[in-house]
Amino acid sequence: MAESRSTLPYDPRASLAPQGATVARRLGRATIRSHQRALGLLGTLGAAVASMRTPGEAARRSVRRILVVQVLYTGVEALPLISAVALLLGASIVFQTNLMVPGADSALIGKILVAVVLRELAPLITAVVVSGRSGTAIATELGNMKVNAEIFALMSLGIDPARFVIWPRLLATALSVMVLMIYFAVVALGGAFGVSVLMGEASLDGLRVGVASTVMTHDLGLFLAKGAGLGTIVGWLCCHFGLEVKSSPTEVPIMASRAVVTSLLGCVVYSTLVTAGFYSLVGPPIR
Repeated sequence: MAESRSTLPYDPRASLAPQGATVARRLGRATIRSHQRALGLLGTLGAAVASMRTPGEAARRSVRRILVVQVLYTGVEALPLISAVALLLGASIVFQTNLMVPGADSALIGKILVAVVLRELAPLITAVVVSGRSGTAIATELGNMKVNAEIFALMSLGIDPARFVIWPRLLATALSVMVLMIYFAVVALGGAFGVSVLMGEASLDGLRVGVASTVMTHDLGLFLAKGAGLGTIVGWLCCHFGLEVKSSPTEVPIMASRAVVTSLLGCVVYSTLVTAGFYSLVGPPIR
């Protein structure tokens, strides 16, 4: 994967179609570029996964150290931000529910919290926060490594960038998103319960009954599928676009922005598809 990336100076005119090109030629060039981008994306993910089987105990220890550092930055240091967002969103959902459905019973509010917070907002908002916070850092770091020829230096020393650069960040992002979304759900539900009780609109027991009656065994599969998938998308795309930088420092912020935008779009599409498949199997969210 890494060997196919160009190390020549970046020429922004190379991506422009020649003057006077016909519609067919422009369409053909666009199709070829799209095909090459898709192959590059799959190549980045495939090389990272394949690097797991590379032998070497010393290499594994190095990868584990990098993984721990990435988890500390991506997961642990994001806890204050996740806490604030989750608490405010949980309270906001209760406010909105009471405005739209005055006098709603506690069980109904609990069911809405499960459908909105547990199944949708917790995984997606967590992925959005991680993408905006850590995804930008990953893409920028890898882009600067590419500009400063650090990736080329690793390859010259016989060190596989897919194993030491991509794989730890991809795995750390996936693990962090899964843990943070569980934390997000707990804080959001706690905030929603607290606001409901303080407003006198719902009882704690009623909310607990509504949540317990709505949560199903299938929710564990939905949670795992969304957490692992969204975390992998963020780490994968941010690593890929960071390594797409060629040799100009001006490309680094461009690729970092492209990495975040693409990962956000990918997360929304993936979450929508998984949700549609989930409800097609288990039925409507609120009966």
